[in-house]
Amino acid sequence: MTIGNPLRYLDTPLRRVNAVVVVVALVFAVVYPSLVPPPMIGVGFVALLYALRNFTWNIAGGYVGQLSLSHIVAFGTGAFSVAVLTWRHEVNAWVALVVGVLISAVIGFLISLLMSRFGVNAFFLALGTLALSLAAAGVAASWTFLGDTNGISYSGTEEGFAHLQWYVDPSGFYYTTLGFLVVITAGTAALMRFTHFGRSLPFIREDPVIAASMGIRVVRNQALAMALSMGLTSIAGTLIAQYVQIVSYESVLTVEIGVAMMVGSIIGGAGTLAGPIVAGIGIAVLEEFLRSFSVSSANVSSYTQIAYAVVVILLLRFGTGGIMPLWEAGVRAVFGSGRKEKVPEAPEQPVGELVDGRVG
Repeated sequence: MTIGNPLRYLDTPLRRVNAVVVVVALVFAVVYPSLVPPPMIGVGFVALLYALRNFTWNIAGGYVGQLSLSHIVAFGTGAFSVAVLTWRHEVNAWVALVVGVLISAVIGFLISLLMSRFGVNAFFLALGTLALSLAAAGVAASWTFLGDTNGISYSGTEEGFAHLQWYVDPSGFYYTTLGFLVVITAGTAALMRFTHFGRSLPFIREDPVIAASMGIRVVRNQALAMALSMGLTSIAGTLIAQYVQIVSYESVLTVEIGVAMMVGSIIGGAGTLAGPIVAGIGIAVLEEFLRSFSVSSANVSSYTQIAYAVVVILLLRFGTGGIMPLWEAGVRAVFGSGRKEKVPEAPEQPVGELVDGRVG
């Protein structure tokens, strides 16, 4: 694999503008805690958590087109893993995080494998994974090991990065979440651009049958994408559990969480890198704006859902693919499209070999 000169990727106005925006956003994100009081650092943490949650759902939902609500289970698994292991067994929180990732990845792999084998379409995938999430919430509500209806409240663990816990200064949670978001985003970008597996995912999303005829291992790649997506989603659950130190089925296994991940990614631009992140941060800002008017938490949730509905209706009306396609169209309108990229010549090897490294 040859990456070459990275500057060659800045060959159009859109890419150059995006690069500048990314650098400015990263600099602002790094200095943000030093510019605001501690309560606003907590708001920043929630914004990054929403962005992380959306982005990890987008790996399966946006790039592969698996409209799954099973990520609710992954989010809850991450939260309950750290709560149970640190509270009952005094396991280090980082170890608990890894356990949550592995369990969620296995669940995601099996879900995708079963759904693909039975030829379940996108609609029934969403319905089936919703049923799974409701069942998981029922188990958590009735199982004493997971705190049943009372949930698990835990505290007293040691403080610091080594224990993934900060009691006084929330900037530790903020920077840890920012680090996860940056690493996962950069890793996903590299995966999609430089690997056979990553390049095969859009083909699968557009038409699995045609993708299979091209030599792509559709079932395997869908399962791997779902495993990666759900495994990474559990990290967000672990972080929020450590932040509030109260975990219950009502807080981490609700349908609203799954809908927020799905709709947030679609609003931002499913299948894009920045779209789910922008939408997640935007939703957090909207919620804080509503709270500034002394709106109750229940009403904040209601108004946020109304905002989801309005934005989705507008997107359906104007036929856009979310915030990022609108942004790209605006940049091109202002700065021009730049040089026209050459249409690549047809490869000599079979397409299946090009995108997945093998045929058949």
